[in-house]
Amino acid sequence: MMNSIIVIPAFNPSETLITYADELIRAGAEHIVIVNDGSREEHKAIFDRLSQRRECQVLVHKTNMGKGRALKDAFSYILNQEAWTGKSVITADSDGQHLSRDLVRVDAQMRSEEALGEPCLFLGCRNFDKENIPWRSRFGNRLTSVLFRFLYRASIMDTQTGLRGIPYELLRPLSQLKGERFEYEMNMLTEMALQKIPIRVTEIETVYLDNNTESHFRPIVDSFRIYRILLGNFLKYCLSSLLSALLDLLLFMIAERLLTPGPWQILTATVIARLFSSLFNYWYNKTRVFRDTDRAKASIYKYYGLCIAVMLISAGMVTLLSFLPVPNALIKALVDTILYFFNYYIQKYYIFKQKPLPQADQASGL
Repeated sequence: MMNSIIVIPAFNPSETLITYADELIRAGAEHIVIVNDGSREEHKAIFDRLSQRRECQVLVHKTNMGKGRALKDAFSYILNQEAWTGKSVITADSDGQHLSRDLVRVDAQMRSEEALGEPCLFLGCRNFDKENIPWRSRFGNRLTSVLFRFLYRASIMDTQTGLRGIPYELLRPLSQLKGERFEYEMNMLTEMALQKIPIRVTEIETVYLDNNTESHFRPIVDSFRIYRILLGNFLKYCLSSLLSALLDLLLFMIAERLLTPGPWQILTATVIARLFSSLFNYWYNKTRVFRDTDRAKASIYKYYGLCIAVMLISAGMVTLLSFLPVPNALIKALVDTILYFFNYYIQKYYIFKQKPLPQADQASGL
């Protein structure tokens, strides 16, 4: 028997969903929560037949609210069932692409990891090197995998997989995570990476039915939402830098106007402007970008140490490359761009600490 509760969000499914549920039941699934996410009236009979099965519980959205909302409502429902306390969850898509034997494998892997006592997110990932993968899916997943590895130091070959194993301890915070549609699944991955929750990967069979025609994924709208989540942390960092630069310029202009003209006027105005703009940048990165919960004393010295190191490295590299037949300003722009990404990486992983996930019995959001 499978130990996990199966969660399947469904929007206008075909009758294959009934066949799929029966396969899961034969494979040992004792509890299946299916969310009717605002399907049209002509699909009602499918959910009625599913609800007649002892193992199936059908939740209903009157209107289509999105895959993310369907998953979160299912998690909340499970948390409110006292008899299910402590049970893990496996999510699967309604089109039958996730084979029952792969769910059994993920369930077994979760059981083996439970003894370690550390909550992990489990992913059933497709191999996109196989020939039967639609070009759209192959390109999209490879691009997001590369970006995810760069931004979050985690190698995931299938960032958009709907087959996920979630321990009970993570259900509460994940039920309150932002995202209502397909972007929710990307938000789940980025949040796990930010919180340093281990991610375990199991390769699964790659199945595309009718070239994935049953997918409700909207390439432009949903891709935009996914990449907004994927790049969100870095974009906040870019915004912090822009605001700091504008503040630095504004303060310099004010200080220069107020200071008495003399040989030290520009230098003094520069120091004043940089002092306050760097303090703003530190505060914004700490509280808004990286959500560091420790006292400032734990990170401010490292932050300014990094600032000094970056400044010296920039000056040293420009000096070292000044023999090139290009303007020094161009060399500095290139060097500082590389250091900008380096600065982000160091701040994210070595200077600031992330806000911890709430415990499973807490009601606060992420």
